[in-house]
Amino acid sequence: MKTQPPDLGWEVIANALSLHWGIDDVSLTYVPLGFGSHHWVANEPCGRKWLVTIDDLRNHHLADLPAAAFEALVVAFRTAVALRDMAGLRFVVGPMVNGNGGCVVRMDQHYAMVVFPHLDVEPSDFGEFRNLEDRDDAMRLIGAVHNATSIVPLDALRRDTLEIFNRAGLFDALSTLDLEWDSGPYATRAQGFLRDRGALVFRKFERFDRLVRSVAGDHSEWVLTHGEPHAGNVIRTWTGDLVVVDWDTVAYAPRERDLWMMVNDASPDWSAYRDVTGVSSLSQAALDAYRLHWDLMEIAIYVSWLRQPHGQTEEMEIAWSSLQQYIAR
Repeated sequence: MKTQPPDLGWEVIANALSLHWGIDDVSLTYVPLGFGSHHWVANEPCGRKWLVTIDDLRNHHLADLPAAAFEALVVAFRTAVALRDMAGLRFVVGPMVNGNGGCVVRMDQHYAMVVFPHLDVEPSDFGEFRNLEDRDDAMRLIGAVHNATSIVPLDALRRDTLEIFNRAGLFDALSTLDLEWDSGPYATRAQGFLRDRGALVFRKFERFDRLVRSVAGDHSEWVLTHGEPHAGNVIRTWTGDLVVVDWDTVAYAPRERDLWMMVNDASPDWSAYRDVTGVSSLSQAALDAYRLHWDLMEIAIYVSWLRQPHGQTEEMEIAWSSLQQYIAR
């Protein structure tokens, strides 16, 4: 997230680092990364650095309730550790295991904290890969993750259902466009935009539901998936190594859940993945379903934010801009 949460002081974070990970006497710098978790760089006097991520469990994309969201994070990051340590995938940037054998700490009823080794990486951001070489390298790494499905524990891993988080909230918003939204500076603009394009959103859902019905049912080819292997999460360190970060969205799902981000009309060649996995075909319906699932998830999230009390922040400016883009495309 771009803005530091006002109710998380550095003392609380420093104390948690010391108590659970034995990392003491740190200085903390907030880093405006991504659009989900909050991030700090923790510097020790000896020169070691750590990346601290803290998730707000309220309205989390993994679950409706904070307790369920916390348990989902625990399972997801435990899976990342298993990929790194059991399957030997050294490119998986998993969290540090603490003294209690866990990797996620509940800070209070609202927040969960994870610590990662700090990496010096090239600048990256969400979206397309810079070139085909990077995209092909990313497909090879994701293929290795899929190949590890039989090696790591899957018992507690989330089974993806293509559910749209806060779908009911979005439909409620679309049905109350005649009532004034006064939640903040972007509310009226968002409401007017949805009045003009609400029918388009409903048509997207109709197509999405048809696609889901066509791909659901057969789980025989499902694999362990990352969930968001875009250019902001498959990144190069300054030493040239390619690593994969941000494992909170890991789930058991069709392989197309990962591949839709890499295989499209502009870049249809997926031979790099095929050479690693031996897979002979992909489901176009599944690729389309996951592509549309992403758009609808983003629309639902941003509408939820814009209906809640908000101020003139960078996050809300991004939410308003992104809402328009995802509905239009």
